[in-house]
Amino acid sequence: MSKKENNKAEVENQSAKTNSKRSYETDPTLKDIASNLNDKFSSLREGKESSPVDCINIFEKLHPPAGEISSFAKQIGELPELKVDFKNSLNKIASTFRNAFSNITEYNEINSQIKELLIENFFHTARALAIAVEARDPYTGGHSDRVFQIATELGKRCNISITEQLYLEGGALLHDVGKIAVRDGVLLKPGPLTDSEYKEMQLHTIFGSQIVKRMSCLHGCVDAVLLHHERMDGYGYPHGLKGKEIPLIARITSVADAYDAMTTNRIYRKALSHEQALEEILRNSGTQFDPEIVKVFLIWWEDTFQKNPAKSKELYKYSK
Repeated sequence: MSKKENNKAEVENQSAKTNSKRSYETDPTLKDIASNLNDKFSSLREGKESSPVDCINIFEKLHPPAGEISSFAKQIGELPELKVDFKNSLNKIASTFRNAFSNITEYNEINSQIKELLIENFFHTARALAIAVEARDPYTGGHSDRVFQIATELGKRCNISITEQLYLEGGALLHDVGKIAVRDGVLLKPGPLTDSEYKEMQLHTIFGSQIVKRMSCLHGCVDAVLLHHERMDGYGYPHGLKGKEIPLIARITSVADAYDAMTTNRIYRKALSHEQALEEILRNSGTQFDPEIVKVFLIWWEDTFQKNPAKSKELYKYSK
């Protein structure tokens, strides 16, 4: 290649870089994303942040015990939405089994295992989305996990149906998934939010419900995701529902979410003690929270923080 051709190629290459940079600089969203990624990668290279293994450890206990998975699997016939996403695959598997097994006992055993796999997939899917939220907002590390665990315990103590329990657990795990769509300038702001920023933050419930609705197997979780910031007195969001208009799984998630939010450090404030957070839950019983669920929560709190301190330490071992 001649010198003239080399100079021309260099100019074109430099021009392409300049145009690319100019396009990039004029797009605030791309600029923010790139800046955040650079910061993240720099921190990881310098060893300032937790390793991926640490992030996985936070979620290592999200699967229900085998016995609970079996209990959910037995109700699979009442949960047709879990089958929608996998209908074709299930039909093929069922056809194969009919041809392969002449022994009905063996067939039923395999069929039960398939149902359990569906439940496991339900939790795998919810967990993957929850991890995405935690990666986006490191200041809520472990929050989804703890809300999941607290809500799970409250649901069992409220004696809700097995179907409600499944969607409560999935919904509690996914309750903040809509924060993926909230701007960094709002989500990670270290100081108080302005009125307009607060309204934007409130949209995370709607964003989350739209994300969850896209996956048929998670449809039953929408109530907890969309409505966990509604209040008993009607002053919540996004719809201002009141009292029993708010679905039960959303009312349970509300208590679990508020308690954990108060007892963990956030970028904009220090955590309350567990005793102070309990006082807040009790003080807002009947206005923000369902009084019946607060009664159940109080019993759970006493069992966990007074009678079994080791359990509370395990629950909050990843909190900051």
